[in-house]
Amino acid sequence: MFNENNFISKNSQKNDIYSFRKGKKENYILEYDYQDLLDRFLKILQENTTSNLKGQRLSIEPPKIGRDGTKKTIFLNFEKICKKLGREKQHITLYISTELGTTASFQDSGALVLKGKFHPKGFENILTNYIKEYVLCGSCQSSNTILEKDSETRLIFLRCNTCQAWRSVIQIRPGFIAQTKKKRN
Repeated sequence: MFNENNFISKNSQKNDIYSFRKGKKENYILEYDYQDLLDRFLKILQENTTSNLKGQRLSIEPPKIGRDGTKKTIFLNFEKICKKLGREKQHITLYISTELGTTASFQDSGALVLKGKFHPKGFENILTNYIKEYVLCGSCQSSNTILEKDSETRLIFLRCNTCQAWRSVIQIRPGFIAQTKKKRN
């Protein structure tokens, strides 16, 4: 007839149950004390909280910038930074080239070559903005995130693997890039 174990969830224990009473239609109702429920909730919340991850900060080395002649800038540690951020090289390249309004290409060593003369501080600002928009979770500030593209709506979502939050991010759209004349020999 009545089995007490049917009312106990996998996570609860027998001492969580306080009393049973008979309802109008021969149903048994499980009663809990408020303080015990509150203690149980706080215990589960403490186990699943992300506050222990707040001490872990994303730290990347500053960009190393070199020159190739007078009209090209080389981002030497570009590949290392992409791996540290967990993003594809093409996505970060598109963002950087759009922000700087120039074209970019890759060297065999993994360095990024940009057309134009740029300062290292500008790259730091661009990377900081990229991290805020496309890497860090808006809820828990964790860098343990992934970018997913929804095939139905064609929106890009930033999903946090730590707190399971998600938000849409702006798609990177390249702006106007001026066409320059090629030198004639």
